[in-house]
Amino acid sequence: MDKNDKKILSGALILGMAAVVSKLLGAIYRIPLTKIIGGTGLGLYQMVFPVYTLLLDFSGASVPNAVAKIISSYNGVDKEEYARKILKTSLLFFSLLGALFAAITAVFSDNIAVAQGNADASLAYVFLSPAVFFVCLICCFRGYFQGFVIMSYTAVSQITEQFVKLAAGLSVASFFMSDIKKAVAGATFAITLSEFVSLVFMVIVYVMHKKKRGYLSVALDKKTFTLSLKKIFFYAVPITLTGVTIPLSKVIDSFLIVNLMSGRVENPTALYGLFSGVAATVVGLPVAVCYGISAVVIPVISSVKPEDKNKNALKAILLTAAVSVPCTIFCALFAPLIIRVLFGYLGETEKAVSVNLLRLCSPCVALLSILQTVNGVLIGKDSPVKPIVGMMFGVAIKTVIEIFTLSDPRIGVYGAGVGAIACYFVANLVNLSMVFSVRRKRKGYGSSHVKIGRYADN
Repeated sequence: MDKNDKKILSGALILGMAAVVSKLLGAIYRIPLTKIIGGTGLGLYQMVFPVYTLLLDFSGASVPNAVAKIISSYNGVDKEEYARKILKTSLLFFSLLGALFAAITAVFSDNIAVAQGNADASLAYVFLSPAVFFVCLICCFRGYFQGFVIMSYTAVSQITEQFVKLAAGLSVASFFMSDIKKAVAGATFAITLSEFVSLVFMVIVYVMHKKKRGYLSVALDKKTFTLSLKKIFFYAVPITLTGVTIPLSKVIDSFLIVNLMSGRVENPTALYGLFSGVAATVVGLPVAVCYGISAVVIPVISSVKPEDKNKNALKAILLTAAVSVPCTIFCALFAPLIIRVLFGYLGETEKAVSVNLLRLCSPCVALLSILQTVNGVLIGKDSPVKPIVGMMFGVAIKTVIEIFTLSDPRIGVYGAGVGAIACYFVANLVNLSMVFSVRRKRKGYGSSHVKIGRYADN
């Protein structure tokens, strides 16, 4: 096993273990939370997240991969100083962007909730809005460390978030359990609190990391800031457009599922809660485990010779398949057991629907896991724009399928599951065809002629 194989495996293992713990805590959290707020409350809770995730993708979720890509591609002797200039630039810009999106979320909370079909979600948006700002800053620090393939700090911060969310969320929701609207808002406030704690942790470990290595503060003049920001944008913009497609499809779900099924089925908000809060939660666990591979593969492929990129790409994709395919089979075969163990408090009808949804959506485990690794490979190969193509095709097909199926009472919410499978299958087909067709490095900010101050990529 060579050095790059070890980096992929060790980094993926660290983030994968963190993802398992985080997702398990998240699943454990939803069990008592749903008992407190009920199926309708869970639907309200889940309605908020697609818009929240979409805002994160526009304001900063692409930063870790973009910053990691830039730092890992640089091989100069002054790499640490160069990396801190990139970090400082990202913190300055994305803190402002995060604050803007947080304000937009709070100010237009009523409008968003009404458009989704349930005005009771508005208060939840208000309490969740500061989290957008905190996440933007967290992402900058995570990208800095991931650029050096230091994944442990990201892993610890993710687990910390879940512990804080679980403790605070259940406490506040229980206190307001007589008022579903306030209970759901309290649960979303716990997310804001968890992100704040995570940010404090990342600041502390960065300061300790800086002092341990004896780093001095770096100056960031206007020219350096501008060039640094251009370089970040070169990767962050296409990564954002790629990453935003899945949250965008979930936002579309939050509008289509409830509105198209209204008047045709009983309690469409609860059905949306079962699809996004039960089936999608289970599917998301193994997908999150595989995220570690996609996060590590970006800096690893960025730092290797061109002739070795395809070899490492294939290893990463095969490793993802080796983990995700057995998980897909397990979800399909043992759906009743999974729902009974994790969501045994649901009524018999809700359990039956959840089992059917999980079985239907089980192929999404492998498809989505492989897709995120494939997209990471393309970014690592200096083709950050290419992943957008497959994602856009997939989301378009998904939307069309849902429009024609959700309004049919014979299909109902299961149309969302069919649309998800079609989305990820098409996106994989398109993007996989491009992975091994990339032969030469793109010209632009990803190539060696770009300088930041006196620092040039080697």
